[in-house]
Amino acid sequence: MEKEHREQVETIEALSRTSSRHSSSTTPVPADLTPEELEIQKKLVRKLDYRLMIWAFFAYWVNGLDRNNMPNAYTNGMKEELELESSAYNWAITMFFIGYVILQIPANMIITKVRPSIMLPAVVTLWSAIVCFMALVSNHSSLYGLRILLGFSEAPFYPGMVFLLGNWYTRQELGTRTAFFVAGSQFSGAFSGLISGAIAETLDGAHGMRGWKWLFIIEGLIGVVIGVVGFFLIPDYPHNTRFIQGEERKLAVKRLERQGKKVIATGLNLNTLRNVCTTPYIYLFILIFTCMQLGMGILQQFAIILRESGYDSSFSNYMTVPVWCLAAVVIVAQGWLSDRYGERHWHIQAGALWTLIFYVLLVAVNAGDVPIPLLYVCVYMVVPVLGISPIMMTWNNEIHQCDPETRALAIAMVNSIGNLAPNFINVAAWTVTQAPAFRIGKIVTTATTGVMMILCLIVYYLEKKKILLPKAQQRIETESVNEKKEAEEV
Repeated sequence: MEKEHREQVETIEALSRTSSRHSSSTTPVPADLTPEELEIQKKLVRKLDYRLMIWAFFAYWVNGLDRNNMPNAYTNGMKEELELESSAYNWAITMFFIGYVILQIPANMIITKVRPSIMLPAVVTLWSAIVCFMALVSNHSSLYGLRILLGFSEAPFYPGMVFLLGNWYTRQELGTRTAFFVAGSQFSGAFSGLISGAIAETLDGAHGMRGWKWLFIIEGLIGVVIGVVGFFLIPDYPHNTRFIQGEERKLAVKRLERQGKKVIATGLNLNTLRNVCTTPYIYLFILIFTCMQLGMGILQQFAIILRESGYDSSFSNYMTVPVWCLAAVVIVAQGWLSDRYGERHWHIQAGALWTLIFYVLLVAVNAGDVPIPLLYVCVYMVVPVLGISPIMMTWNNEIHQCDPETRALAIAMVNSIGNLAPNFINVAAWTVTQAPAFRIGKIVTTATTGVMMILCLIVYYLEKKKILLPKAQQRIETESVNEKKEAEEV
């Protein structure tokens, strides 16, 4: 193992020295690739897209199914069987995020030391099994317990996948791929609406079980299959993956080194903590992510609004399908545009401003109790708020790209802490007894979208002025040893 690691490090050092001859010490500039390297790059990216991206899409698709199926379960009999009143339902939602936040940061530090090809499929399989067991709950306590366990098991997945994508794709590729990955969760919203509506019509009461139990069993089993497939598909890191060898591996390392990314982790140290905790970016990104999460509340509550407006359960769930399909397409388009034209900040601002216009309508018209046609228009028009998340996380990935540990910690902190506050706030802001008007929730959504735009402007200014940007870690240990030897010889 030590010999193999030394060989990997020597390869990285050689590529780094080559890179330094073509770039400045502070801002590496990618050199032109030879025609042969361009052909190799096409094959490499195609292979990654077919294996890593397709699995990532479906894994996040099932993640969305299993994490966000509570509204669908609520409208398929869970409300009556478990006597879920307003506070009990909202706390069941929040319990997930307690487990999610506790484990996420340590899990994303672990992923720099283990094989993602084992860790990520394993957590998908585990959380899917937990969802199956949720069909057995009979009271609030058991529901809360399994929701916390579901949060624990899902915690490593999203930040782990974002970190892994950043270890393979360049700046010009990462925004689109992150958006495609996140789009899987939006398609899950569409599929969840379809399956919930079908269960309400055909399986509710079958074999003595209400529809919500069938929902958990079916969606959980789908996730188990996808998790097992992942063991055979996804790669580890460029320097040690199973199915990318030879020239493709060398080019995979070279592409990232030319953009200033370290591809071999050296361990969490004080420099990592300094990069993340003593610069303003992590705190601003956490606040931006918090505002973005609060800004998508109307989409999460759409089925309940329709149900409480007098429509039946199957119709309410079916009507969410086209919204989430549109969201998936819009998210990928936003990610592609941010790669194509750069300047992540302006793409976030454009999506937020467009969304804000329709949130103002939802609050201002008829004191929030808007007519159903206007509700449909606004719900469809606010989907760009969902595309902010992958662009912002790509931006976060780029600002903290100086070493793997810094990126991993920054991604995990933003996603975990940024998810915590919104779910406690939503307990009060989106109390289900206030449906269908949800005036307080709509006001919160509108206000936080405006705040998010201001915060993004601050990050943009700080980055442009290069104020307190994270700095590269101390060079890897073998380099220090070599330099010491050279000094002694002199």
